[in-house]
Amino acid sequence: MKWRILIFTLLLCMAPAALAQSVGGLAKGEELPTLYELTAHSELVVTARVLSGQVKLAQVEVGEVFRGDVRAGQRLQIAFRDLNLDLNKQDRVAFIDGETEILFLLPEVNWEGVRKGDDRYTLYRGRFGKVTLPREGDEIYLEALRVFAALTAEKDHRKLYAQIRGMLGSPNPILAETGLKETLRLDLMDRSLLPVVLSYLQDPAPGRRSQALKLLSSLFRSLKPGEFSDEDVQDALSRVLLVARNDPIEPARLAAVEALGSWSGEEVLPTLEVVADQDAAQGVRFEAKVILLRRGQASKKNQKPVDSQRQP
Repeated sequence: MKWRILIFTLLLCMAPAALAQSVGGLAKGEELPTLYELTAHSELVVTARVLSGQVKLAQVEVGEVFRGDVRAGQRLQIAFRDLNLDLNKQDRVAFIDGETEILFLLPEVNWEGVRKGDDRYTLYRGRFGKVTLPREGDEIYLEALRVFAALTAEKDHRKLYAQIRGMLGSPNPILAETGLKETLRLDLMDRSLLPVVLSYLQDPAPGRRSQALKLLSSLFRSLKPGEFSDEDVQDALSRVLLVARNDPIEPARLAAVEALGSWSGEEVLPTLEVVADQDAAQGVRFEAKVILLRRGQASKKNQKPVDSQRQP
């Protein structure tokens, strides 16, 4: 029993990193595509067993179909070798016989845009369109893909947004991380999500801690003056203050400092001053100093000018 708990804990931290085996092919500042993004933009999403990866077109047999018009057991041909012309050795796409892959596919077409064959496909986003299904913990990927396929089919935006918010707190780490990212991207954060978002400040994965802090930053920016004294908001602020000073991971501390920069009250200034002076990471210190500088400039602008000609 203990070894199963250990494996699941490791999966919580590592599962979303399956796409991050290498980062070639990304533009500067561009993030790795998520499984949800890949699902939403692919015409065909399947698991498939590699029958032969040694020929010009990889031969695969479809397992589970998440999106698209094929059937389990159908054989497909995947064009991939041209992708390797622009990739270094580390990033090259390879199909290993017997492996099970998650494939995000588009129909292969010629230079005129005509399909080359009903069974011929290419990888969406190049090498990012192929994710090897792990031998341990594969169910978390399959569950996530089933959910993502259902989301892409949802036409009612209100239901879609509710389902995205509902992924927060999921025990499936892929669903949880996607929920955090999409809630931020779609600006869905509100005070009703505070309890679940705050729970991620203790998450073992630094990425999920950072995403939760970005959501708190979004909430802090939206607060009206009368809401700053509310107990739930003050609790959120106190937790962010602790993360800014104590989290062992630099990106999480940086996200916490940015969240403090979104808070308009002066309660955050002492912590920002300490961080600006003492944090171990230059980037975190710099961000804290920039926020303090902006606060100082804003304070000067808000001061009323003194009439030097007025007699006492």
